[in-house]
Amino acid sequence: MEKIRINSCETHIYRALDEVTAKTENFPDMEKIYTEEELSTVCDYCAQAAIYVVSNT
Repeated sequence: MEKIRINSCETHIYRALDEVTAKTENFPDMEKIYTEEELSTVCDYCAQAAIYVVSNT
């Protein structure tokens, strides 16, 4: 199975959850990015800081 990992801001979290669910047909894992990592991680859909990582593992 392909590993999927999407960084997401608050605005795009539902889009990321839907995308991983559609690709894997399973409910994805959602983890909060903590402050130190958040500073350098951007959302995969826009240029805002990512708050969550959505993945299938």
